Amino acid sequence: MVHTTVVGTYPRIGDTSEEQALRRAIARLDRGEIGEADLRAVERDTVRAVLREQNEIGIDLVTDGLISWYDSQSHLAGKFASIETNGLVRYFDTNTYYRQPVVRGPVAWKEPILVDEWKFAQSNSNAPVKAVLTGPVTLASLALNKHYRSKKALALDLATAIGEEVGALVEAGASHVQIDEPILTRYPDDLSLVSEALERIRLNKAKSTLTLFTFFGDVSTIYQDLEDVPAEVLGLDLVQGSATWPAIAKHGSTKPLVLGLIDARNTKDEDPAAVAKKTLEVKGAVDLRTSYLSPSNGLEFLPRDQARKKLRILHAAAKKVGVGA
Repeated sequence: MVHTTVVGTYPRIGDTSEEQALRRAIARLDRGEIGEADLRAVERDTVRAVLREQNEIGIDLVTDGLISWYDSQSHLAGKFASIETNGLVRYFDTNTYYRQPVVRGPVAWKEPILVDEWKFAQSNSNAPVKAVLTGPVTLASLALNKHYRSKKALALDLATAIGEEVGALVEAGASHVQIDEPILTRYPDDLSLVSEALERIRLNKAKSTLTLFTFFGDVSTIYQDLEDVPAEVLGLDLVQGSATWPAIAKHGSTKPLVLGLIDARNTKDEDPAAVAKKTLEVKGAVDLRTSYLSPSNGLEFLPRDQARKKLRILHAAAKKVGVGA
């Protein structure tokens, strides 16, 4: 049976009173009624709930939903030396925004950023928890560079810093680490830089399995070259990036793939049988026993109840693949 995983983010807020707890806590913090420690406690309650939902549905490799992340850029980059955060900028073609990192000097890792979050999540999950980090090339592309002479120089220093963080995560016990580089769907020519940056990150990953994930579009023009990046697993958005599918079918993969066939940006329900049938089209070209089915990107763009439904569809599709494999 093909395994199941998620990409990263999960909706923080739902329709029930319990699922509104984080929104209420943020509002109370803004009014000065509670402190940061009180907000962290509510965030952790939300993380427990998100992990419980994934565990109960039967997802094989989960995440903490990135619940404590304000956005995909500032949570990580904002804690490196010489980086400040600025105003809000739209995140790709989504209806979400990120606080833009501003690079004022040499970037460097100072101390663990995600380790405590990962350790807490793993202690509250029956399934392995995947550590997720925004990739250095995407960070460099979306930041405001006030120091380095080129994007490449910034990206490689970011890669060194991220490598230190990955090393801390692996030392803490993380067996799966995912690096997100959605920028490749917009600038495929950045692949060589992504590969060079991943080489720096790999120096610190020890025995952990490293996944490179791209989303928000296709990577059809560079698909064959993706095989050469220094990562054990490749994750692909096959909804917005459906143009990548023919390349997979034609060329296959020597590496396990994360097949993002569940639409994480549309509330329409997929038919698990149809998803399974689609997956089995590449049975001879991809080792499905070591690969994963997943949503196309993070689930944060869906209502909470619909995110749960998408995970149930994902699990059902994987079971059907198991029957046909």
